Amino acid sequence: MKRLVGVSTGSLQIKYGDRRTLEILSEIGADSADFSLEFDTNDYRNTDCVYAKGDEAIREYYSELKEYADSLGIIIGQTHGKLPGFRNIKSEDDALVENTRLDCIATAALGAPVCVIHNATSIFLGPDPDPELMHKLSLDMFSRILPYAKENGIKIATETFGDAVRYSACDFFGNIDEFQKAYANIKAIDELKDFITVCVDTGHSNKAMRYNNPKPADVIRRMGKEVTVLHLNDNDTFKDQHKIPMTGTIDWKDVFDALDEIGYSGIYNMELELCHFGKDFQIETAEFAVKLMKYILKERYGN
Repeated sequence: MKRLVGVSTGSLQIKYGDRRTLEILSEIGADSADFSLEFDTNDYRNTDCVYAKGDEAIREYYSELKEYADSLGIIIGQTHGKLPGFRNIKSEDDALVENTRLDCIATAALGAPVCVIHNATSIFLGPDPDPELMHKLSLDMFSRILPYAKENGIKIATETFGDAVRYSACDFFGNIDEFQKAYANIKAIDELKDFITVCVDTGHSNKAMRYNNPKPADVIRRMGKEVTVLHLNDNDTFKDQHKIPMTGTIDWKDVFDALDEIGYSGIYNMELELCHFGKDFQIETAEFAVKLMKYILKERYGN
């Protein structure tokens, strides 16, 4: 089995644009893109963007990008949709649903099977949120979004969280017990259960360890075969550094052991801070990361 290596492309898209980003991935030897749809420019309320031009304009734009990616030998393995999650502010939550509906259209047009989004987060609700409210926000959000995934033949991946950046506490769904409860609530909706999956962000899970949560490898083990997409990155447990694997504190042998144990067969996608060494050094940073991941996989699996 050929193991594919991917890179999350958000900062490259900002600096170089969508088409040039795909060219860069091809030039540096990547197999796949985690293509970003999360920007403010992908907001239907912004009259200057494609999201304000209607469903067909979105399909046309992203279908053309898929054709270009195909010509370069790049797979769009996943997309990254909107970040905030439900905030218990009706106007913002309604806007997030509409923008995620459009993300689902764009994801399908790109040929990606999965769009990664963030759950409701206690970052906006304080360090001691009402658990009942948090679970209600989570279930409401996914209940409203998943029908659009079903309609477009894709899945939504809910991403593991870490600590809350605005205060010294674990994000509510950074607690793996609460994350699993929320996920089980979504999977209990029979007509939608096949359209939700899990993205493990190793860096987020590494930070959550400070609050008595399991290490990233054990998060993978706990979520098991529900894990179908990855945000691989490293950190020092204190900051969301999105460093290249093997440059922080994560036990990567254990991570790969866990992925083998659950039978993971997806793309080894890295979500990195490509501007870590400077905005003009992004390509070189991405290129090194791809070479390193391919080296790790070859050493481990022999191909």
